[in-house]
Amino acid sequence: MSSFTLSRPAGWIFLASAALSTASAQTFLSSTSDDSETIPLDRIVISASRSPQDLQRTPSSVSLVSLSEIEREQIVDLRTALTQAPGIDVVNTGAVGGASAVFIRGASNHQTLFVVDGVRMNDRSDQYSPFLGSADLANIGRIEVLRGPQSTLFGSSAMGGVILIESQRGEGELRGSIDATAGSFQTLGVSAEASGSRNGLSYSAAVAHFETANDRAHNDLRQWTYATRLEYALNDRILFGTTFRAQNAEYEEAGSRVFPGVGDVDADNALFTVYSDVKIAPHLDSRLTFGLHRRTYRFADSFGLSHSSNTREIVDWQNTWSASPRLEVVAGTNFEWSKFAIETSNTRDQVAAGYVSATARPVKNVTLTVGGREDSFRSVGDAFTWRSGIAWQPRDGTNLHATYGTGFSAPGSDDRYGVPQYGQLPNPDLKPEKSRGWDVGIDQALWRDRLTLTATYFENRFRNLFEYEIVDFNTFAGRIVNRTRASSRGFEFGANLNITSRLHTRLAYTYVDARNDETGERLVRRPRHVADGEISYDVTGALVLGAGLHVAAGRTDSGVGAIEDYATARVFASYEAFKNLTLKVRVENALNEKYEDAYGYAALPFGAFGSVEWRF
Repeated sequence: MSSFTLSRPAGWIFLASAALSTASAQTFLSSTSDDSETIPLDRIVISASRSPQDLQRTPSSVSLVSLSEIEREQIVDLRTALTQAPGIDVVNTGAVGGASAVFIRGASNHQTLFVVDGVRMNDRSDQYSPFLGSADLANIGRIEVLRGPQSTLFGSSAMGGVILIESQRGEGELRGSIDATAGSFQTLGVSAEASGSRNGLSYSAAVAHFETANDRAHNDLRQWTYATRLEYALNDRILFGTTFRAQNAEYEEAGSRVFPGVGDVDADNALFTVYSDVKIAPHLDSRLTFGLHRRTYRFADSFGLSHSSNTREIVDWQNTWSASPRLEVVAGTNFEWSKFAIETSNTRDQVAAGYVSATARPVKNVTLTVGGREDSFRSVGDAFTWRSGIAWQPRDGTNLHATYGTGFSAPGSDDRYGVPQYGQLPNPDLKPEKSRGWDVGIDQALWRDRLTLTATYFENRFRNLFEYEIVDFNTFAGRIVNRTRASSRGFEFGANLNITSRLHTRLAYTYVDARNDETGERLVRRPRHVADGEISYDVTGALVLGAGLHVAAGRTDSGVGAIEDYATARVFASYEAFKNLTLKVRVENALNEKYEDAYGYAALPFGAFGSVEWRF
């Protein structure tokens, strides 16, 4: 389809959205299912319904990554923070700065969608891997991991799940921190953050610089990160805001031991948003977001210079009508204009989408959700997805939940139009990937909420999966085609235990069996077993000690089949030497495990790091 028009279903959704609105957290907190209950903020999730929802009542399988735990455990990068959630595996190509890929429930890495400050950050042409490889946690205020097909609320690339990231919102008096780090591999880092609010204006900002030589020759990384968020409440009904997040990384690529090759990477990633929240009526609120996302990637080696860039302009209008404490309707529209350039090849695409989702609580302990979405691409036509779910709380602290949904991933403009410089041929007949999946699980709180357990079983089926097909074995020229059907099934388990007020443990475990349904072979880079756990002890109030373990077993990779399992350990300690001044030390890969997360790319050996943090 070449025309850029909304189909009839999307048109109706677009018209409906004009009469609906996005409920704020304050509205949600005062409109829970029994009007007398107050929901703690650390139980509120946004990604499951695109509006604030009680984590213990949602039908979706979603994890809220605890930033306080991340800080206590001295986790300093985004890719490590994500491993706290069950159902997720992060594969890194080598050391810090190398591309990283997220696999959720056996879905491919490009089938995970990052939503940052309310806008979609990646698609097939504009992938997240270079960003994630060195992304830090500067000015991040919320991280959620939503598992399973989520295209109904978030569109293309959400077949496996969604990672939602929100910038820190300033509150109260001015506060902040300055941190300096040094350690193995000639690692140096410094960061500063500040936030607060005054007279209706809230603000937060962070700047960070990080550099390391890693462990191999010609493998240095130098990076700057900038992030800020400003909000101004004109009155109790109207709020305006803006966010900016940018990352500049200079990385020396050493290649793999299988295909060694030295090159220099210069990667820039910047996201700018402007938004407004308007409360039209006591239960009617509307949020309008404008986003601009720009990414450039330059690689220089002995063969020359290659260059790619992507620019995406986004308009997102999200609305919710809180009809009653038992019914909430979310509807909205999304428009994106993208331009993708590789060398002298330039392609464009446009997409318009409309969605509607309802959450009903017919009785106090039952939550029902149902929704649909229509996406219309200028390049590949329309895609309709839907999702439904149910949650039941038979007693306090117990949540039984189940969902069924569909998803899709549209081909990138380079997939359809080709890249002549790289020998990639066009395929104008390429269709979107599609999926359907379901899950059923239980969340259980015990011991006066000191122990929380989650367990979920899931199944997914994928079709029209993208593969590279070689058509000329002399030049290795080829094209992307729809070829494979695949499926995944597995089990997720999570546990958080506060043994005492000072002793805390957590565990995330995932079993997944992901296979090509046509050949029966396992899909690569989807370990059968992934486990990640930590234990920390607040010894004196000033002294914190802890240790962690990460295990990946039953692994495969492209062209080689099975590869070795691995287990890495880390230890950490922090001591508040003076008021607001904390000394920290951590050891990564404490047992000096020799392993490759991705075949051919050696991970870092034993490394020790120390830092000083001053808070004001």
